[in-house]
Amino acid sequence: MLSIATLDSQNALWSLCLAIAAGCFLTVLARRLHLPTIVLLLLGGFAFGAEGLGILNADALGDFLPPVVSLAVALILFEGGLTLDLKGFSQTSTVIRRLLTIGVLITWIGSALTVFYIFDTTPSMALLMGSLIIVTGPTVIVPLLRRIRIQQRLGSILHWEAVLIDSIGVFVAILCYEWVVEGGGTVAIPNFLIRIISGAAIGGIGGYGIYFAMHRSLVPDNIVNAFALASAMLIFGLTELIRPEAGLLAVTVAGLIVGLKKPRQLREIKAFKAEIVDLLIGLLFLLLVSRLRIDQFENFFDLGGGWVLLSVIVFVRPLSVIASAWGTPLKVRERVLLSYVAPRGVVAASMASLFALSLAAKNPDSTYPALIESFVYSVICATVLIQGLSSGLVARLLRLQRPAPNDWVIIGAHHFARELAKRLTREDELSVILLDTNARNVSLAKREGLIALNCDGMEAEKLYEEEPLLFGTGYVLALTDNIEFNQILMQRWAEILDNEKVYGWIPQDSPHAEDQITGQSAFGDLTRPSVIGTELMQGESSFEVVTWKSGKTLPSGDWHPLFVRRGRSIKVIANDAALKDVAKEEQEVLCLRRTKGFLLRALQNGDYATLHIESIPDLYGQLIDLAGQKIDGISKESILTNLNAQQKVFPAFMGHGIAIPHAHCDGLETRVCFVAKLNQGLQVQGQEDGIDFVFFLLSPVGDDEGHLATLADIARNCRSERTREQIKRSQSIDAIIATMTT
Repeated sequence: MLSIATLDSQNALWSLCLAIAAGCFLTVLARRLHLPTIVLLLLGGFAFGAEGLGILNADALGDFLPPVVSLAVALILFEGGLTLDLKGFSQTSTVIRRLLTIGVLITWIGSALTVFYIFDTTPSMALLMGSLIIVTGPTVIVPLLRRIRIQQRLGSILHWEAVLIDSIGVFVAILCYEWVVEGGGTVAIPNFLIRIISGAAIGGIGGYGIYFAMHRSLVPDNIVNAFALASAMLIFGLTELIRPEAGLLAVTVAGLIVGLKKPRQLREIKAFKAEIVDLLIGLLFLLLVSRLRIDQFENFFDLGGGWVLLSVIVFVRPLSVIASAWGTPLKVRERVLLSYVAPRGVVAASMASLFALSLAAKNPDSTYPALIESFVYSVICATVLIQGLSSGLVARLLRLQRPAPNDWVIIGAHHFARELAKRLTREDELSVILLDTNARNVSLAKREGLIALNCDGMEAEKLYEEEPLLFGTGYVLALTDNIEFNQILMQRWAEILDNEKVYGWIPQDSPHAEDQITGQSAFGDLTRPSVIGTELMQGESSFEVVTWKSGKTLPSGDWHPLFVRRGRSIKVIANDAALKDVAKEEQEVLCLRRTKGFLLRALQNGDYATLHIESIPDLYGQLIDLAGQKIDGISKESILTNLNAQQKVFPAFMGHGIAIPHAHCDGLETRVCFVAKLNQGLQVQGQEDGIDFVFFLLSPVGDDEGHLATLADIARNCRSERTREQIKRSQSIDAIIATMTT
């Protein structure tokens, strides 16, 4: 027969397992239904708890419930510390900084005064209750912002406030709790200072210790996530031995230090911690909400709780925003929306339950623990449900809601992508966000006034769900040099946005058939994006806008249509041939004009000759002599050595009777391309057709991008049989250039 202790142990284990599993399932369901996660978690807690089915009994954990809650909150704050960006905060608006200082003070004191006068509590208890609703929290703000799609500036303010206010609110609450427990400032303030000093010291040492171990590769990469989690738990536990609740500061400081030092494994740690936090949020809400009873809320509202909620939502928050926005460019309707949106989340709930449990243990007859929980959870429910369901309507009525997702995300922040973003961006109509893992490219983009994120485009679902700047994303363009990587990126984003809204640079000569590509191919007649970027930097290419008219063709030359603008939206052009099917009368067509393409410029610097040769060495010798007559100071021996070496790496014969011997040459300042017509075909082993036409390319040492781009241009121009035959019939450089530009 099972003992009572065994039954309690089984109930505790069942409660933990059910809370974790149900919390995860409800989180998945909320994201699938595009609902605030906290709404389903609140409903689930009541449904499974004492007032519902009664299958989840958090009290079965007994004395272990407060440590479980504390540890979960600590890990949530550690993850928050990892994601804090002090540089980003220093660049944020005055409104955000004021919300975190003046706004916090007004929310705290205003809420405390309301509680004090309506509930007739002690001043210290009123201050404690007011401190618990300071925080808003990214776990509720981020999903809300994604659904209502407000203007970017307002979304940024709300997001930063939520991310940064957690730690501030927690430590104001701890100070107030210390004041309540100790009965005054004589003991409370010294104890609070001890918490601050011990938490900051241990957190700082622990954070640098984690970074040192990662930086020195003392921890294998395949266990670094577990190491970071274990380290955070150790830091929290060690600090709690010195002073309870000091561990919350310690883990926040540790996470902040690791986030600022940015070890190479930081991206993986953040992703792992984000998943752990999702589990912990579900666990906390279900455990804590399952404890609540209807009668304590009835008592709360009988005492005047409705007036308290009205004051917090209608008076305190607007006053905080008015003071924070005073003297800033924010419009009245923008301030109204900021005043309306301030939902509370898991940190407020956790701290309220934690303090309530502690106060109840110290004084079982006190009514304050139930009042604290009823107050905080009522604020959470009211703000999440009311604001969560109506914020979109309010934003629409205030004309602050952005249109249906229309913004573009370009994966790659190289020069071509940056210049393209500048041409596409239009204020209040369309935004372009650049994603790149190259910090230098992102820094250059921001310096040029563009929106750029240093993140991995492969994390499509996570970015789309959690990054406020991407909440208006309607289309994605994968613009890296790697064709296969572009295809993978297109697959990831197509799962979120559908095939019709995902594009990628896929050349026309790619071996993959169109029906094998997820998404839409774009810019198929262009060479690699990095090459185009180099051309733009060197003035060899430029962007041009053409107003389309029926029956019109693009001007003569090397023109490539990229986008057609249709009012507030734009449409990608897959290639030149697709332009007529896409463009309509009077629409703008954004084109890339390669007026001084690599090959054309190289030909202009070169010469034309007719040669009579009998062997490959003879061909190379006469070509080198031709180059020596045009270019002073070059080493013929060096060119010949390079030609022979290059032949082993990249064969000079492209088929159809055309050869492209090429080499780098010391002393050159620019690329040079000579063209030679052979009087009689030269038979080469492995080639069906005899060689009768030659492009001879020389490039400066170090000009790898231009060299490869010129070879690609030669191959592209000779791909068409008609163009190839016209080139072979040409009798001069000018005739060849004319053939390529018409």
